[in-house]
Amino acid sequence: MVDVFLSLALRLMVNLESLNGVETVGNLVRHRTAPMAVPSGNGTYSIRFVPTISGEALAHAYQVNLVEEARKAGLPITEESERGEFIKFADGKFLEKYGINAPGSEDEIRRTEVEVMLRDYVCDVGGFLYAGNYPVKRTSTFHVGYMVPAVFDVEAATLEAQFHMRFSPSCMNLQQPYNVEVGSAIYTFTFNMDVSQIARPSTGFGKRDEKLEKHLESEREKRVIAALSALSTLLTQLNFGAKRSRFLPNMEPLSAVAAVSKDTLFVVSPGNSRNFIKESLSRMKSYVELMNGLRGDGGVEVSMFAMDKEGAAEEVEGVDVTRTLEEFMKHIVKKVRELK
Repeated sequence: MVDVFLSLALRLMVNLESLNGVETVGNLVRHRTAPMAVPSGNGTYSIRFVPTISGEALAHAYQVNLVEEARKAGLPITEESERGEFIKFADGKFLEKYGINAPGSEDEIRRTEVEVMLRDYVCDVGGFLYAGNYPVKRTSTFHVGYMVPAVFDVEAATLEAQFHMRFSPSCMNLQQPYNVEVGSAIYTFTFNMDVSQIARPSTGFGKRDEKLEKHLESEREKRVIAALSALSTLLTQLNFGAKRSRFLPNMEPLSAVAAVSKDTLFVVSPGNSRNFIKESLSRMKSYVELMNGLRGDGGVEVSMFAMDKEGAAEEVEGVDVTRTLEEFMKHIVKKVRELK
């Protein structure tokens, strides 16, 4: 079996967004902020509180996309996941609801994991945790963190409360002033995926139900394609976050880089500056040389792809560069399907 990993980083300009609120204080809806260490000159650093969008918000949007892809591909999903409630068999009552026997010993943990994966595709890709007497844990095959302002473009990040008024001419006492904090920034985030783990149980011990596992493996290609389709929708449509009905942000992708790795995990450099494509390529070449030198078999391969609209890929050779995220994802999907 060939191990296949995907890592990508994206830079995008986002103006006037309220994609991640955290609380209401009086008539003010606050935007999520977080402390970041940023260069302040002369080799020193300072802490700055900046607008951010949590990894949970991005992960939720991706898993909603997984549900949509599951519907189209005929993959199994639970009623809760179909509603966007990713409870993921955290309680025994959900196992009981879907006819899955809770493990009675360590020997039955693998069987339970496989049954859950066959009942809910989101649990396959996004992982789950059943916290019973014999816990069953499947780590998510994808990793994503906060979307944060690019460190070297942090001066272009700011928050501002916008004043609004709900007004009813026929009933003056229904006037309601309110303020919504909106953020603007050059944002970046990184998304990694272990493609090899999709449709394959992570529990390495216990009894195996060969019939169930053969059924799961027979769906592997369909499950991998659905995961890539959901990611393509997330990146090309940028359909994540809240308050989109009246605070739909102005978003423009600036640049992106991705690495598809064979038999190793190579994580691209974050998009903190426009040099991240060039830096990722330089690191990749050194990493492949290092790992193949250590292993001595030449089996480690990494292919890189980029999207550039801001000059981030200038003077970069050996990388397929596109102008749109749609073309960018086409290259990635093609390479993953070749290797998987």
